[in-house]
Amino acid sequence: MKPWYLLLQSLVVVSCSSTRRIDQSFDLRDDSERVSTFRATSTKHIDSVNIAALRTEVWKLEHYTYPDSIRLFVRVIDTTGYIVTHMAEPYKSVSAPDYFPRMFERLGERRRVRDSLVRMYRVREIGERDSIPANIALAIDCSGSMKGAKPTLDMGTEMFIGMKRNCDNISLVGYHKTVTEVFPLTGDSIAMMRAFASYKKSSQGLFTSTYDGVLKSLQTLKDVPLDQPKVCVVFADGDENTSTVSLSDLYEYATRHNISIYCVGFGFANDQALNDLALYTGGKYYRAYTKADLLAIFLDIYNGLRNYYLVTYTPPRYEGIHNVHLTVDVPGRDTMVARGMYDKTPLNPLADTNEFSKRILFAYDESIIDTSSYIILDELADALLRFDRVVLEIQGHASRSGPDDNRVDYNMNLSQRRAESVKQALVERGVQAFRLKTRGFGFSMPLVPNDSEPNRALNRRTVFKILRQ
Repeated sequence: MKPWYLLLQSLVVVSCSSTRRIDQSFDLRDDSERVSTFRATSTKHIDSVNIAALRTEVWKLEHYTYPDSIRLFVRVIDTTGYIVTHMAEPYKSVSAPDYFPRMFERLGERRRVRDSLVRMYRVREIGERDSIPANIALAIDCSGSMKGAKPTLDMGTEMFIGMKRNCDNISLVGYHKTVTEVFPLTGDSIAMMRAFASYKKSSQGLFTSTYDGVLKSLQTLKDVPLDQPKVCVVFADGDENTSTVSLSDLYEYATRHNISIYCVGFGFANDQALNDLALYTGGKYYRAYTKADLLAIFLDIYNGLRNYYLVTYTPPRYEGIHNVHLTVDVPGRDTMVARGMYDKTPLNPLADTNEFSKRILFAYDESIIDTSSYIILDELADALLRFDRVVLEIQGHASRSGPDDNRVDYNMNLSQRRAESVKQALVERGVQAFRLKTRGFGFSMPLVPNDSEPNRALNRRTVFKILRQ
């Protein structure tokens, strides 16, 4: 049997008309309209590459400790299949230039977009010699709709295990209607191969519990330290019909345990949910149309965990979309930019919550919004303009000055007027009025007792309830 790297190199991609299903030929392109995407297969020193063929990308982005820190996993790649090395400490030469000279975040997308320069950041190269464990949970769809891809998935899984270094750990969960932990997180390659060989003989079923399978896979990583790279790699066509958990459950678990999710969709996958899951957990979405694509993706993911430039920094505070721009400057060619994105809006479609609070300040005993709160309104307006199906109820809440304060009607009216002021401010920022409802509660729903000024300040708040996502 050929080793995995010869199998990958010997694959010939042949064009054929799409059947819009994963058949035995496993080539889902339309008359060569879709071509295989370039994937990284090995490494090469910066001094040995064709600099004209370089490109760069943010391959992984960890934002779970926001606003304290962000971690970018950046790759510089040349288009012949190499991840470029020796561009940062501790591996670059003493005489080498600063290859990463500038970084900024672009905050917002629709309303008062602004750039915030990141003045302090650290770039550290991670390579094979660092021996940092890669912890990888594989979740593989074994339902009937994946029948044509099964031989390639089996080959790719065995290839993945065969690439494992001594310090790496892998787990595998297979699912259709039934979810099976084929093997737990382990570094024992022989035990992995033995368990997988047994499972693959009878692994297919009719229905698909994708979300249950992914959650089980995530749970195999729960004991891995937060500072170690860990990813869940999901191979699926997006079908889902029998799970007991939701997409929000997966997002909540992944963010709590600092796990990035990489989703590989096949051909004409129902991929919106998978794409969102990858985006909001800081991972990546791949699309495979051919057998060569799929095996190359296996290799790309593993190489991405072994060789990268780790960029750490403290981000600007902004409850919305952050577009990260890291300049990569290689002498002799045009400047490149590695771009990443993360979103801290409370309107995140995967978050399992339907309401959130904002500390919007008003003039004393008035419904006039203080100018210091305009940035909050700009952030919220930007998110509402992006998620244009969301309908919000704006709830005004007031405080009570003491047990003798019996101004129920007055405070109810004041809180209603303040909610109306917030609505009007959002409308002025471009949000359609019919998407915003208002309601005043006075001091009838305090968060804490109204027995001190700090507590009363907490009770004077604006709550936003999501009526439609």
